[in-house]
Amino acid sequence: MSIKYRKKFLASLLFILWLIPSCDTVKKKKVLEDFKYESFRDSLNRDSTGITADTTNIFDASVFIPGIDSLDTLLKRIDTLWHQDIALMLRIDSLKSRGKNEKTVTSEEMATARSNINALDSFKNIRNIIVPVSCKEKECFLYAEINKSAQRLDLYIDGEWKDSFRVSTGKGKYETPNLNVRPSGPLFIKYTSRKFPGGNYQGLGNMPYAVFIRGGYAIHGTTPGNFSKLGTRASHGCIRLHPDNAKIFYELVKKVGLENTWVTIRDSL
Repeated sequence: MSIKYRKKFLASLLFILWLIPSCDTVKKKKVLEDFKYESFRDSLNRDSTGITADTTNIFDASVFIPGIDSLDTLLKRIDTLWHQDIALMLRIDSLKSRGKNEKTVTSEEMATARSNINALDSFKNIRNIIVPVSCKEKECFLYAEINKSAQRLDLYIDGEWKDSFRVSTGKGKYETPNLNVRPSGPLFIKYTSRKFPGGNYQGLGNMPYAVFIRGGYAIHGTTPGNFSKLGTRASHGCIRLHPDNAKIFYELVKKVGLENTWVTIRDSL
């Protein structure tokens, strides 16, 4: 290669090397422009009056213990139940169309059931694909730091502290493990299930706003019977939140994406 072409090649190479970090800087600058957490949170606030009596939800019961039971078994069971729910909804709609006085199914219930199934299918398809880590801890746009000693979740948006929620982590032999990870998913919302009708909080039933972190460990909303325990260790390993706060975290993760989210669980700060 002549000196002239060698110089051109080196100049081009230097330009490309300079361009790569520039592109990264632009990409990582902002996930959401002009995002106002307070406005976002207030738009999600629920009216917490008229809470119905609850029994339990799927995470608060002894049906599934993270760290002991298989996540695959749980997801398979949930998937089957949701397909059964959709079949039942369609049957109810068919009866309704014949003029029968049956309980109606809302379009929101049907959409939520289908959305949950799509989220589960998507998770199964990509679970074994290694995705490179693009950010870590407070570098991520959404960062949740869970302090087990204080039983508190601190929420950071774009590196700034924004909110704090009381939690319940694992108790006794069901201790929540220390983790420092990007959540793996999947994410599930809840509707009033016909298979698990218990644990009703304003129609959220047994799995209000679940964000799986690793394996069977999830951050999720709990039921009214457990509201008084928030701020103390009480769960089977998952991280319980009030459903109103669980909705905020769930919707934030959906908005910014798992790739821009990080969760740290520690004994103390």
